[in-house]
Amino acid sequence: MKHKISICIDELQAKYGDRRALELAGEMGVDAVDFSLLYYDNTLYRKSEAEIAAEMHALRDHAKELGIEIGQTHGRIIGFRNDPVHDAEVVRLARLDCLATAALGAPYCVMHTVTTCFMGADADPKLMHKLNFDMFTAILPYAKQFGVKVATETFGDAPKRGVCDFFGNLKEMLIGFNRISAAVGDPADSFCICMDTGHTNKATRFNGNPLPGDAIRMLGNRIEVLHLNDNDTLTDQHKAPMTGTIDWDDVLSALDEIGYRGNYNLELNLAHFGKGFEYETAEFGVKVLRKMLRDRYGDEA
Repeated sequence: MKHKISICIDELQAKYGDRRALELAGEMGVDAVDFSLLYYDNTLYRKSEAEIAAEMHALRDHAKELGIEIGQTHGRIIGFRNDPVHDAEVVRLARLDCLATAALGAPYCVMHTVTTCFMGADADPKLMHKLNFDMFTAILPYAKQFGVKVATETFGDAPKRGVCDFFGNLKEMLIGFNRISAAVGDPADSFCICMDTGHTNKATRFNGNPLPGDAIRMLGNRIEVLHLNDNDTLTDQHKAPMTGTIDWDDVLSALDEIGYRGNYNLELNLAHFGKGFEYETAEFGVKVLRKMLRDRYGDEA
């Protein structure tokens, strides 16, 4: 089995535009991309739904011409804040994320949970769970409507607050995920987890959270999407695998154990070496991942 290599093209989209970002991904030789929807809130998402779908269809067709799969998208990264106006806007935009994801031909849209970054380190746990439950149960009917899955992402610490993000605590994440799943009914059709190895690695500093490999085993087949990146556990560096503290042999073993069959998707900080080296940084990460998979599984280049 050849493992599909994918990369997040967020920063390439910001610098070069959507079409050129897809072309650059093709030049790297990836099989798939993680396509960002984060730049559309004040541009494309102000147009009609028909116009949104038409533009996404054109990008889908361009990717097909390049031989690239759009394997996943990245939608909402700022969740509910217990502010009715803000929270209603999150749901409205999340619906458009689901529409755009479907029009791109991607099966998954990654979205963040409610976060300590905005709610505060001393936020009431019951409120955190309620907001997260209310948010995802409001969004998931749209995922079903458009035939896509929302993947909630694992978290780490809360930057600048010096604590673990509430849902970076894996036990709290599982409690919330299972409660939401039970409420929506047949969650396998619309809800899953995105394992962000870097976020999970940062969470290991707090609350006895498990190492990334053991976190994968704990979450099991709920994981259907990946954000692969490395760090020093202290900051969200989004470095290429093998350049931080993560045990990648254990991560790959854990993915094998849970029967993971999806794309091996990199989410890297392409400005890690400074502006102007985004493509080279992405290309390096792809080469590292390709070598890892070749050495372990015998994947062809």
